[in-house]
Parts: sequence; structure tokens; C-alpha cells
Amino acid sequence: MRDIALHIDTYAEPTPLAAVEQAVGFAKMLDATLTGIAINIDINAPENWLAERLLHVSELARIEERKSLDAAKASLTHLQSLAEKAGIRHEAKLVRASLHGVGPCMAKLARTFDLSLIVVGARVDSQRSVAEDVIFGSGRPVLAFNPQKSLLPSGRLTRVAVAWDGSRSAARAVADALPVLKRVEDVRVMTAVGEKASATAGQAGDLVRHLRTHGISAVPDEIDGRHRSIGASFAAYLEEVSPELLVMGAYGSSRIKEFVLGGATEHILNNCSTPVLLSH
Repeated sequence: MRDIALHIDTYAEPTPLAAVEQAVGFAKMLDATLTGIAINIDINAPENWLAERLLHVSELARIEERKSLDAAKASLTHLQSLAEKAGIRHEAKLVRASLHGVGPCMAKLARTFDLSLIVVGARVDSQRSVAEDVIFGSGRPVLAFNPQKSLLPSGRLTRVAVAWDGSRSAARAVADALPVLKRVEDVRVMTAVGEKASATAGQAGDLVRHLRTHGISAVPDEIDGRHRSIGASFAAYLEEVSPELLVMGAYGSSRIKEFVLGGATEHILNNCSTPVLLSH
């Protein structure tokens, strides 16, 4: 992965500076070019003469748009400074999109990058919807992380876990992650046996064989997924194994152009204790 994008949120809460710092360290580890993409929001204030006279909505919109622009410029300047100190290739991109069009805008831009880094937090965080749009709309992988609870790795990767159930999405995630997996000392292939019909005992062996042909030595890990939710299974496994990165397929079903997330994807995005590379 030589071409990485970092989505920089500018409204309502700007992306934390710690996230930018971690993105620089991650890009340095992979010897990649890091492009910061800051999206300046466009608030289309409704045309209403009474609201304009009483509340001055146009002026309020301009103030908020200016806050977004200032946050974008500050974040891009910070990225440039850190990238120069780290000696990595870097670019800055400032684009404009409507308040509710940030996700689709980022998804379109992400199509010409190897990987997009996106900060995620609470379920209602605006970044959560951006992550979903990019995961399901870009055709490229997303690395979701929380700079306080699930720090991006830097320096070198010691252990990475791959969630494997034999599905198309899981296969896509593994293929997307191959450049990263080749750098890892300890790769674990985790299957929650019995959680779904496709997740069966011994299934990880096929993936272990495939990874071996790429020079990647992997170990299969099977856990009992029959008596607890998939979210609880993931949480227990990640706590026990402590990988620096999780690779998994993103599951979702389309409902009137909106994606209803699968249980594993929903849990990971809501409880991001480990950075996770997601592909759909």
C-alpha cells in the first residue's frame, strides 16, 4: 500500500490532532504517500425571508462554513509539518461538499487510493456515516481507528488477526491486506465456528495455505461462536490475542440505497478497540 488517504473531519468537531500524528506514523511504517483530504462543508441555508430577518441564517451559515475552512487549513498545515519531520511523501487536498454529502464525496475520492484512514467514535458520530459510505461506496479498503482507544500502529507490525468465514467480503479483505500482512511477524486467522453456516471447523486451513504461497506464515485460531453474539466473540478474542490490527470483511445489505450493517461490522465500528481494515 503506497498511496494512503486520511479523511480529515472539519465539522462539527475537527479530527483530533492525535489522529493526524498516528496517520503519519502509519504511512511512514509502510513507506507510503499520505494525502490529507479535508472537506470544507457547504451549508445551504434555506431561503426564508422571516428566518433571515429574525435569525440571520445566511450569516450563521457563513460563520459555520468559515469554522470548517479554518479547521481544514489548520489540520492540513499540521499534517504537512509532521510529514516533513517524519520524512514521508505527503499531499494536501482541500475540497468542498454539502453538509450531508461528505461521505459520498469522500467515497468518490477514495477510489484512487490504496487505503483510506477514517477516525470512528460513537455510534452517532458523523464520522461513522462517512466510514460506511467509503466502505460500501468506494470499492477500496478502509482502516477505521480511534486515536484514543485503538491507536494506529507505527514502527513495525508484530501481530495481525484476520477474521475468516470463507465469505466473499472476507476474501476481498484478505486480498486488500496482503501488502500489510507480508510485513507482519505473527498472522492469526480467526474463525468463529458455528456463528453462521459458512463458518466451519478447519476452514481456516485453506486460507493459511493461500497465505503461505505469498510468503506469509499464518496460524489458525478457532473459537466457539455458538453460544454468544458475534460481537462478544470478537471482543473476547481481541482481548486475549491483542493484535495491532484486525482485517475483516464488511457486511451489509442494501435497503433503499442505505446499508444495514451486519452484526460483526456493526460491533467493530461501535466498539473500535483495535484498528480494523474493512473491505466490501
